[in-house]
Amino acid sequence: MDEKETNLELVALDSIVPKMQQSEPADGPYIIRRIEVMRKHILPVALLTLCLVFGVPSPATAKTPSQTGGQFASSDFDARRRAAMEKCPDGILMLHSNSGLKHWDEFGFHQDPSFYYFTGLANVHGAILALDGDARQSWLFVASAAGPPSPGPTGLDRIVVVPGKASESELKIDHIAGWDDFTQFVSSRRAANPRLVLYLDGGGQTGAMLGTRSNPKDLIPVENIYLLWKTAIQTRWPDAAIRDAWAIVDEIRSVKSAAEISLLRKAASITAEGFWAGVRAISPGRTERQVEAEVIRGCMSAGSDGASLWPWIRSGPNALGDRLFLAFSDYHNLNREMRAGEVVRVDLGCDFALYKGDFGRTIPVSAHFDEGQRETLDLVTGAYLAGVKVMREGASREDVFRASAAYVAEHQPSLKTELAREAATDALNKRPWILHGLGVDMAEGAPKVFRAGNVLCYEPLLTAGGQGFFVEDTILITEGGHEILNPPLPYFAAEIEKAMAGRVADRKK
Repeated sequence: MDEKETNLELVALDSIVPKMQQSEPADGPYIIRRIEVMRKHILPVALLTLCLVFGVPSPATAKTPSQTGGQFASSDFDARRRAAMEKCPDGILMLHSNSGLKHWDEFGFHQDPSFYYFTGLANVHGAILALDGDARQSWLFVASAAGPPSPGPTGLDRIVVVPGKASESELKIDHIAGWDDFTQFVSSRRAANPRLVLYLDGGGQTGAMLGTRSNPKDLIPVENIYLLWKTAIQTRWPDAAIRDAWAIVDEIRSVKSAAEISLLRKAASITAEGFWAGVRAISPGRTERQVEAEVIRGCMSAGSDGASLWPWIRSGPNALGDRLFLAFSDYHNLNREMRAGEVVRVDLGCDFALYKGDFGRTIPVSAHFDEGQRETLDLVTGAYLAGVKVMREGASREDVFRASAAYVAEHQPSLKTELAREAATDALNKRPWILHGLGVDMAEGAPKVFRAGNVLCYEPLLTAGGQGFFVEDTILITEGGHEILNPPLPYFAAEIEKAMAGRVADRKK
């Protein structure tokens, strides 16, 4: 490395890395080790920042083709924005992009799903989309780069949008203005129409999971970007009428276009590779974390951008419903060693071009089920397929739940094992039926009435004997009924055992 290259590193590091703690010993070997760590782990981020801010060419980004927005035209996003404005004729729908860098443990920068859905801008930082339903005008307010425009990602993968006519024409957004013009815009619109409603996306289930109580009630929140955005707007315009826009954006997002369905199908195909990689890794004595890693490896090898959700590898008692989300608050993800005779919930999803995968099955740790497990799994599978059978345009999730419950009630008298009888009683008493939408987010809402183009995940869970039994597919509602988007996976216990035997044999070759 020559002197010029070394100086470039130091300039980049000095621009973004906080000053080192002076309390540590400044011995030569320690400094050398620290510089090597910085060069290995921090320098790539530093150089990228240098490229973005000062316009220095970046080999890693200069020739990267669009991987996220290439499947859609600007007119597609314009149509989505027009549909949203139709649904808020009395106000302005305001969607905030994510603004910070990706977390160290994230596979890439994660754009806000609704902001992406209505703009196609997967990487833009520091932007606000304002859809003025009252004036039927779309506005994008963007933060400016400190220096010349970046030569990095272009098209819909760009990180910075330059205000002006050229960008407005390319993105088909009526007005693209500077970041600092946003408050003046809102104030002037409210002055012209004092009854104007400000619609802010609460993020639905995903938003709630970011933390709804991050501070005592007399302090503003410090977590959850949706709460912070709402708080910022309330603070600036305390007399404004503010409503949650989640129902509006979710309804529009729920009907997928042909291009979206293609991406979801691809994500499902990739997820299947991760599924089988995880199944091959399941055996007594291995930990859930080890299997999770194999799932990620399988997805990435198949072409995934990263995990849609961190894999739910839930063995033994961890597969019970009351423990599933408990793992979200535990550093170890409730990791445990899998034991012979247990069953495992293998529930996973892998991203492709921002669209999600999500499905799974119940797998025996020892490659075979005992009699009670077999009958219980077949019961939940039969109930599941009975519910899927009624999924079509015009049906509802209640229709699905009733069909599944009816199957359990019909077969309950003929069950032979205590485990299956306990599971049937539990199912009929608790109605453990879960159904949700899927798209650019893992937990989109389930429409009250199904429409062609809805993509749904149905995942009933029956519990008995301290064990959980689960099945899930990704399902597209069509005009004539439904289609399973993910590749075929075994359903019933005998099919799963047969498939496992083949996969284990493949693993041993």
